[in-house]
Amino acid sequence: MIRRFLLLLPLLALAASGQPPSLSRIHPLGARAGSLVEVEILGQSFPPGSTVEFDTPLLTWQQTTLHEPGRLKGLVSLHPNAPLGAHLLHVRSPLGPSNSLLFHAGQFPSILEGDHRALPSLPVELYGRLDGPTDIDTYWFSVHAGQRWLFDLRAMDHGSAVEARMALLDANGRQIAYNDDRDHYDENPRLEFTFPRAGVYGLRLDQYRGPRGFTFGKNNSYLLRISNLPNPVSLSPLGARPGSLARFSLEGSALAAVSRAYLTPLRLAEYSRMTYPYTMPIRFAADPPTPTRLPAQILAASPTRLDFAVAIPAHAPPGLWKLWLVSPAGHTDALPLEISPQPPADPAAPLPAQPPYVVNGVLAKPGQRQRFLLPVRAGQPLRVSTLAAQLGAPFLDTVLTLRDAQGRKLAESDDVVAGWGGLLGNPDSTLFYTPAASGTLTLELRDRLLRGGPLYPYRLKVESATPSFQLFTTPENLTVRRGQTTTLKLHLVREAGFSGEVSVRVEGAGPPLSGKFRADQLFEPNADGADMLIPEIEFTLPAPGPPGVYPLTITGQAPAHPEPVTAHTAVMIGPIYQGDWNFYRRPLPAITLTVVD
Repeated sequence: MIRRFLLLLPLLALAASGQPPSLSRIHPLGARAGSLVEVEILGQSFPPGSTVEFDTPLLTWQQTTLHEPGRLKGLVSLHPNAPLGAHLLHVRSPLGPSNSLLFHAGQFPSILEGDHRALPSLPVELYGRLDGPTDIDTYWFSVHAGQRWLFDLRAMDHGSAVEARMALLDANGRQIAYNDDRDHYDENPRLEFTFPRAGVYGLRLDQYRGPRGFTFGKNNSYLLRISNLPNPVSLSPLGARPGSLARFSLEGSALAAVSRAYLTPLRLAEYSRMTYPYTMPIRFAADPPTPTRLPAQILAASPTRLDFAVAIPAHAPPGLWKLWLVSPAGHTDALPLEISPQPPADPAAPLPAQPPYVVNGVLAKPGQRQRFLLPVRAGQPLRVSTLAAQLGAPFLDTVLTLRDAQGRKLAESDDVVAGWGGLLGNPDSTLFYTPAASGTLTLELRDRLLRGGPLYPYRLKVESATPSFQLFTTPENLTVRRGQTTTLKLHLVREAGFSGEVSVRVEGAGPPLSGKFRADQLFEPNADGADMLIPEIEFTLPAPGPPGVYPLTITGQAPAHPEPVTAHTAVMIGPIYQGDWNFYRRPLPAITLTVVD
């Protein structure tokens, strides 16, 4: 009895502290749909009564097998029909909800890293960790001559801090192929290799440590999928309109094997490039219980290209949708695209006289500068933006330039926000301009390094708008104990060209609270280019009532921008650093305050 009481003391102390759970890592990052797997969650403050909830009833926490102050283990059941890909989870406790992590539902036999260095067969999904500064994982497997295998690692886009590098080895340990980053904006490595000879080969996973030998502590899990799935690389066009029959071309490899394709709305857990300020369309709404599927008609297929058409219903909700491919090897999650009501414009003709509209195009050859004749009206503000890297285009770094009839530069935009790597920068472009006179200007779109080819699609959007701002809150899991108070942080993100004060108002936690961002509080990269200066205001919120969940409404308004802006919150995905990093995030549908006893 005394021993049992002593074991309970740390948990009782956590309960007395009143802190909701805080999660830092989950291992494994997922498992096969239709399986039962033991999962370990690391963090802080797991009070008695803690359990795990997912974003779908098809994933369930069946039983807790270990409960310690900094660790929670239990059995997770994945229904055979669980949607493939990433899912959100959080820990629900008597002291409130935790922040969210991601958990992957896979389709292949799954193996935990452990002692499984020799793989019994392929395909497979490996769930491992790179523990500490010296850990290197190597897997050995046998292949037949002429077999093609795709080695696809997922880590940073699934909430892990690991930035891995991947090397393919022959039987003697000699490197025969290598990849660090799969493209210019995604740090997760990917290798595709056709083996000329039968035999035993190895795959070595190491972590990039940077010039200072940095490692990522306990947040070090990864998912490695070895399959012969198709490898989609680039999709064109990057969007379509409701009520249309949209035709698409997909570039990649092993595409001749695709027998079916379909579109589904992007779920909250599937957003992967939401850095601030975000310019891609985001639905701050709950996932539908039954996702819509829009079937595609395959028009032509070759090993490197797939042409297909999709009938987009008039009632299709606007926003991001994901393309899925079906082949004898399984289901492939391909690329997102936008469905939006703006009418399309012909890139080869003068642009429409009145926005909004969109242009879908491709910088088809190196050195190309796509030029458009842009009609403008005096005093009508213009917002011209591109979607490319945010939708998975692997290489294009757009630059927008606006010139007058004499060729003089009026405005230019390179990046939505400059910075280091995928965790900070946004290489798409947003240009604002208000003409003083009516007429026709020239809009130029190019790649920053003047590259081009079929892998350089873009989606150009022209609207009538002035620079604005965005607001988001932290923490994600806002909790207050009954009779006490908690702290809410509100962060301001300025679009290029927006300046001035912003007045804000918080409603839903007792009497409304107000605050103000000063004009000199700027959103910009820090001097080292590796983190962000993000203005913030702190609000002290009381418990607004008895235990329960209370929605909060937070709005901001600026004298130069009469339309109020509504704040949102988001799941933070990426390395757990200190400081104001512009992380990858996942949107959440509402800001809530949980009151607990």
